[in-house]
Amino acid sequence: MPEQPANLGRNYDRAAWFYEKSAKVYSTNQIRATKRFQIPFIDPGDKVLYLGAGAGEDAIMAARAGAAVTCIDISQGMLDRVQRRFDAEGLAVELICGDAYQHDRIGYYDICAANYFLNIFRKADMRKMLNFSATLVRPGGKYLIADVALPQGNVLSKAFNLFYLKLAMASFWIMGLVPWHENYDYISFFPEAGLDLQQVEHFRFAKRGPVLFQSIVAVRHG
Repeated sequence: MPEQPANLGRNYDRAAWFYEKSAKVYSTNQIRATKRFQIPFIDPGDKVLYLGAGAGEDAIMAARAGAAVTCIDISQGMLDRVQRRFDAEGLAVELICGDAYQHDRIGYYDICAANYFLNIFRKADMRKMLNFSATLVRPGGKYLIADVALPQGNVLSKAFNLFYLKLAMASFWIMGLVPWHENYDYISFFPEAGLDLQQVEHFRFAKRGPVLFQSIVAVRHG
């Protein structure tokens, strides 16, 4: 089982009030864009699971598209914000406060989204979570990841990527939200998770600067 600090849920409870707003400002709204990119891959009636749902900005987008949404998070403070968001629009959602690794609906979901979730784990635990959570998707279903991107472009672009993203990681590390680790090449772990890459979209700082974020679409083996 992936290991997490005992107080991780409490740390995210404390961060719930500013987490999404600060991400919007810091990323020049590109974090939201990575999540919005996923919506055309969701069909009305799809059963969609959001792992580490946070404040639920992507979950509410999916519900507006007609999906049956389930959100898992270890922070009740985050889930309270999700519930208020859904209540305000009169939309239904299933909320589960707990460890995603304990979720036992194998092959149940049409889509599983791990948006800015896998990077809260150290590398070995990230692989375990990716491999396990992929089994929650039915054969032929989709696995979605929105997250930070590996450095790309010229030397200056790569340097900006590393400095910018490590600065954010340092802030989250100080608050006890993530361990210190390298940025992950998620696609390289897809074969052992039973996933096939379908599409990758990159997102740039302020839409014109270096690549900082990405949205990945994969399909579960049949």
